[in-house]
Amino acid sequence: MADKPLILNAPKTGIAQSPNVGIGDCRNLDIDTTLGVVKLNNILAKVSTTAVTATVKWIVRDPVTTSKAYAVDSSGDVYVGTLTGSTWAWVDLGTQPTNGGAGQGLAIWKDYLFCARATAMDLYGPLSSSPAWRNSWAGLTMTSDSLWHPMLVSKLDGKLYIGSGRYIDSVAEVSGQNFAWNTGGTYTATASALTLPEDYRVKCLAEQGNNLMIGTWMGTNIYDNRIADIFPWDGSSVTYGKPIIMVEFGVNAMINIGGYLYILAGIDGDVYKSNGVQAWKIAQIPQTLADISGGKYFEPYPGAIANYKSKLFFSLSSSATAGKIISDGVGIYSLVETSNGNILNFEHSISEGIMGSANPTIIGALLPTSRDTLLVGWRNHTTYGIDATTATSYAYTTDYLGYFESPLYQIGSNLANRQFTEAEFQLVKDLATNEGIQISYRLNLTDSFTVMDTYTFAILGAITSHNTGSKGINILGSDKIQFKVGLKGTTTTPEFRNLILQ
Repeated sequence: MADKPLILNAPKTGIAQSPNVGIGDCRNLDIDTTLGVVKLNNILAKVSTTAVTATVKWIVRDPVTTSKAYAVDSSGDVYVGTLTGSTWAWVDLGTQPTNGGAGQGLAIWKDYLFCARATAMDLYGPLSSSPAWRNSWAGLTMTSDSLWHPMLVSKLDGKLYIGSGRYIDSVAEVSGQNFAWNTGGTYTATASALTLPEDYRVKCLAEQGNNLMIGTWMGTNIYDNRIADIFPWDGSSVTYGKPIIMVEFGVNAMINIGGYLYILAGIDGDVYKSNGVQAWKIAQIPQTLADISGGKYFEPYPGAIANYKSKLFFSLSSSATAGKIISDGVGIYSLVETSNGNILNFEHSISEGIMGSANPTIIGALLPTSRDTLLVGWRNHTTYGIDATTATSYAYTTDYLGYFESPLYQIGSNLANRQFTEAEFQLVKDLATNEGIQISYRLNLTDSFTVMDTYTFAILGAITSHNTGSKGINILGSDKIQFKVGLKGTTTTPEFRNLILQ
């Protein structure tokens, strides 16, 4: 009896923990807009020209003048961007805040930009009228932290909360007054409004229920202590509630989606979920995508997590430590929970097309600004930038950089190898100008992929399916095989449905 055809459908379940059990990889592809079809994601395009000179760690949008956003980098330099138009030019604000900042924190509250340094807060505003820098604001005395002063504008009480070493500071507007940086009667600033246990450092903030949730770590380096505790606080009690304890290397980023906390904890690419009492792991970046053996590790940034397109979006950055740098799998991921399992997808690589290398690739900040636009702050070795998604282009820096890898199929045995002689792929719309499909294969998980063939509009025209026919395909007989399907687009994208082999 003849062997049944092998049918490789467009991925719909996302990346598996191993190609032995499911999809091996899926990058720069849209797998959920049209179920049963895979197509290219819109590219990230650099919009910051040469303005950005260090890793952007936070991006915030002006809630009043919504066409503007602000960013701060790891050198403490601040940038402003205009969101209107097809491009977004970032420019230096001119007079910068006091030297010594490392991009510890950034927030907009009461028409002022709050920019934290190790020991002081710089203000820029009022944003809506003749803004100017008010450096080393005397209204608040902060506890020093050389890395992080995360900030959150509370939806519960309207206050600005600030992580400050082992403390939480707060700034509140006096009832009946409008905040003015130089008028003490308009605000109440409280240093050390909450004290955490000795040696804890606040790294990220979120709200859940009626509590401020405080994500912490401990040490000098991210890998120093396997302590990751979240302290809940109601904003008024003299102390915090029962902490959520995770045995990880720090709570690195948090966001509330649908009443649950989604948490990036540790250095292994783990994602947790919490109901406010307990936390449990719901996903991990597979080591088949990003090799973290030999002491290599991820370093998630607290500003690199977002609710975008009704999904959890987050980025995982490479360590910048020599010998510990991740060579692949660095980018922007999404995670969707379903009744049939969680769907993990590698949504975007940065505009330079780099997804890890021998040099650090870091994504420090994410900010959705519209249904279709995501801003991304990044570093690629010694170059830096801010990207934005573009709704009009699918042209990646390298052809076929959007691709997925099939499971490793068992197609025969050592005594009875199987050989494929014919292939057919099917699309759901005509192949268009400058579009292409590239199909590759390998016979085990250690070999590089071999290109079976590349099918382009220039060669085949406006087809919706193609069969190799008498030309055949040249794949050696084997007991196992894995396929890779890459897509190429420009202003349009192929819409791939399946690959059939026999």
